[in-house]
Amino acid sequence: MAGRPAALGLPYRNVLNGHARGAEFTLQRRSANRLTGWLSYAYSATNYTDRVDGLQFVSNFDQRRTLTAFGSYRVCPTFDLSSQWRYGSGEPVAGFLDRQGESLSLTAERNAARMPSYSRLDFRTNKAFLFRKWKLTLSAEVLNVLNRENLTLVATDPVRIYSTGRLAVSLDRSFGVLPSIAIAASF
Repeated sequence: MAGRPAALGLPYRNVLNGHARGAEFTLQRRSANRLTGWLSYAYSATNYTDRVDGLQFVSNFDQRRTLTAFGSYRVCPTFDLSSQWRYGSGEPVAGFLDRQGESLSLTAERNAARMPSYSRLDFRTNKAFLFRKWKLTLSAEVLNVLNRENLTLVATDPVRIYSTGRLAVSLDRSFGVLPSIAIAASF
């Protein structure tokens, strides 16, 4: 090889067999006036098997449970209030990691550690002003009203293993309470 890097035995191959299965249930109330909304629950499960070493594990994006509730109340034809709540069970932290309280440790099982669950409540209000050939809509919204500390992975390579054996995971807190306003013109 004369000092040149070489890849022996085709190191990159598609050796995974797997599946994803799930179901989603939705209850909905539709109405042009007054109260409208829905409640949705989804369950999913994934499973991969590495054909070379027989290792079985869940997908890096395996989110088992998701719950969403949305409601909107039309006070009058040009003014409405709405709210949405989202919940999602934590996705795996990709790698051979296990959670020991607040810290992570190496393990023989892939994707054993999971992120904390995600939960967020949002409120929104819209006021429309109708003109002869166009409409102006003013909106005000507050995201994450309860200021939940939802954690996210912030790096494409989120886990660092130091020579001391200590692990560090690059987690960051998603946005806190986030207000916004918008103006939209429709012609």
